[in-house]
Amino acid sequence: MKSKENKLLKDIISKESVLISVPSSPSTEEQLYRAVYESIADTEIKNVIWVCYQQPPDIVKKKLISHSFIFAQIEFIDMITHIMGLAPGMAETKYCTSPTDYNCLFKSIDELIEKKGRSVIIVDNLNAMMSYDMLERIIKTLRSLNNKITQCKSVILYLETTGACGIQTQVAVRATMNYVLDFNDGVNNSKDLGWESIKNGTWKDVLTLNIPILSIMVLVMFLTVIFLVALLLSILISR
Repeated sequence: MKSKENKLLKDIISKESVLISVPSSPSTEEQLYRAVYESIADTEIKNVIWVCYQQPPDIVKKKLISHSFIFAQIEFIDMITHIMGLAPGMAETKYCTSPTDYNCLFKSIDELIEKKGRSVIIVDNLNAMMSYDMLERIIKTLRSLNNKITQCKSVILYLETTGACGIQTQVAVRATMNYVLDFNDGVNNSKDLGWESIKNGTWKDVLTLNIPILSIMVLVMFLTVIFLVALLLSILISR
């Protein structure tokens, strides 16, 4: 990672809910794992809760070790082993019956945070998580999950491959995050989705969907104006 990227990664822990997006390439997985490692290094949070949507925990653990990304304390929540027809392989892992068993996911996170204290939760493949459920349920789940993690004074990082879903889905998902770190065109695409980004937004940001929340607000206002004008014309014609 370049020094500027390292600085951004070290700062994202303070954002509480963060989407890290990397373009598809042979090194995508390593880039995402490195982003997680760099973001946690030298912070006061040492506990990692890894939610597996990409691969089972034993494979994730081997890949982290192969890249020399060693976490002092890491726990796994496995969302895919049962649906893949595999036998549970790690006794200390918490296994959920399906990728959409959100009750199990929330309960497992609660138990691990209660046991370990303040933690960084990693959802290692947001694209895969979204592929198992309807968008409306995913958005509701992400919002609930982000609120829960914040209340526990912890941090949640979502990993995704850029461009794996349509623009409307991308906008809806990113609007649930406090921060988006997008490496698609370099670190200059990093977006803070908080109040400061809305205040400093330009019309170019709105039209290019660089600030999803503001873009949605403007779209709603535009549609409201059209509706009111149509209603007024209807009243005038009826007279």
